Amino acid sequence: MSKKSINIGYARVSTHKQDLGLEVQVEALKHCDQLFIERESGSQNNRPELEKALNLARDLSKKGSQVTFTIYKLDRLTRSMFKLLEIIEQFNEHTIQLVSLHEKLETDSLIGRLLCVILGFVAESELENLRFRTREGLRKAKEKGVRLGAKQISKAKEEQIIRQYLEGSLSLRQIAKTEQISTSTIYKVLERNKVANNRKNLPKNACENLTKVIK
Repeated sequence: MSKKSINIGYARVSTHKQDLGLEVQVEALKHCDQLFIERESGSQNNRPELEKALNLARDLSKKGSQVTFTIYKLDRLTRSMFKLLEIIEQFNEHTIQLVSLHEKLETDSLIGRLLCVILGFVAESELENLRFRTREGLRKAKEKGVRLGAKQISKAKEEQIIRQYLEGSLSLRQIAKTEQISTSTIYKVLERNKVANNRKNLPKNACENLTKVIK
């Protein structure tokens, strides 16, 4: 009796502004049995959807399934060499095949795994070069007197953020995704308007008194 074959797909973009890039990945991965989608930087190791995908792959492999983990491009998986090596080691341990469509790469052979590591090194080097150019650009802009920093958000948007926070139906991460801002911006909004960042400390009628909260 042959093993059941399962193909798990994983797609990632860094921001909500990269929907076109996400569409390309989703189209390429439409043959997968289950697809996990994430909006997080590849340099971040704490990615919930990736962890869900990896856990599912390991669980299915332990149950006897023949598991393939498919990505569109290697840097969609991670831009960290250490994280890549960790994932490859886990896949080898559980006999999970990694497939990267863009590079036409499969890790079911020693050569495939070696190429995967080399390309991972290239991806991390590109990220480090990008960081360097960004730092240099910011330094030169500062020398020229360019004012740096995020744009001030409107009072209306602050009110919307605080309302969603006080209602308690969405997590901070979900609010950030909905409003297309960072969680650090949400904390600044809460601090600026003197709203407790621990919802347990909020009074029951906090949402009703929202107009008194906005400064």
